[in-house]
Amino acid sequence: MHKGQYLDLKEITLPVADELLQFETAFQNALKSDVPLAQEVIYYILSRKGKRLRPLLVFLTAKLHGGLTEKTRSSSIIVEMLHTATLVHDDVVDASSLRRGSPTVNLVWNNKTSVLVGDFLFSKTLTSMLDLGDLKALAILAQTAKDLTEGEILQIATSNPEDMNESVYFELVQKKTASLISASCELGALSVSCSEEELTRMRAFGINLGIAFQIKDDILDYRGDVKNLGKPTGNDIRENKITLPLLLALSRSKESRRITELLQDEELGEPELEEILEFVNTNNGVEQSSEIAGKYAQHASFILESYPDSTSKTSLINLVNFVVNREK
Repeated sequence: MHKGQYLDLKEITLPVADELLQFETAFQNALKSDVPLAQEVIYYILSRKGKRLRPLLVFLTAKLHGGLTEKTRSSSIIVEMLHTATLVHDDVVDASSLRRGSPTVNLVWNNKTSVLVGDFLFSKTLTSMLDLGDLKALAILAQTAKDLTEGEILQIATSNPEDMNESVYFELVQKKTASLISASCELGALSVSCSEEELTRMRAFGINLGIAFQIKDDILDYRGDVKNLGKPTGNDIRENKITLPLLLALSRSKESRRITELLQDEELGEPELEEILEFVNTNNGVEQSSEIAGKYAQHASFILESYPDSTSKTSLINLVNFVVNREK
């Protein structure tokens, strides 16, 4: 890992703390609806906010390239809208009951309401993209939306262990997670009129950071703390998601046939779930995944080396370290 110090997220956000505070008000205003039910659901979503990683990246990468503009602020809202819309839809597809420690929208209301609110968020994203008035930004966001959707379909198509391998896993991660993180970095730079070379650099930084972020997420599903995660460990297995720790353990163990058979059981019990978790931990699936996440994090940090020292550069380096060391 890079020599940058590991800090908590609050310290990392300090260079753009005022912008993030203003973002919350602007984001809330941007999501307003005249339909009472839609507004009720939106309020519920807003009251259970996440890390705001994507807006943070927009702000920090913009500052890294010179400063923040009105386009920077608009871009931060758009990426978080798109992210929120995908989460609402993902919870329906995965039949999830918890998100950030609280009941999901589909559990509190129903699938129909969740899908329609997700559609509402996507429509808000589209109108905001048009208001941005930047064809290059529009192209980045359109490609990202395509990647996100294809990633979700690919995940459904590879729920069977026989259809999943490391190559497919990394394609899935790049589409479902890294694409939007990469777009956030690219849009931040674009908002201050950067060169094509700088945009390419930010795209690569975001892809590497996004892959490291998702691998760490997958690791936490095997070794995370339930209170920190806001969801039970082993949740990916319950939702038929075959992630890197499991793939690596399966490829390195002679007992993989037994585990593969368990994974094909549509009604997996808690004893079987515990057996799979134990199998992954025993066969070093977590440790090897951590090493791979660390390599992607190193690649991300290396890309920042060409920039002069600044508070935004320091925060981005620390953010890379945070991503692979976090516990939730």
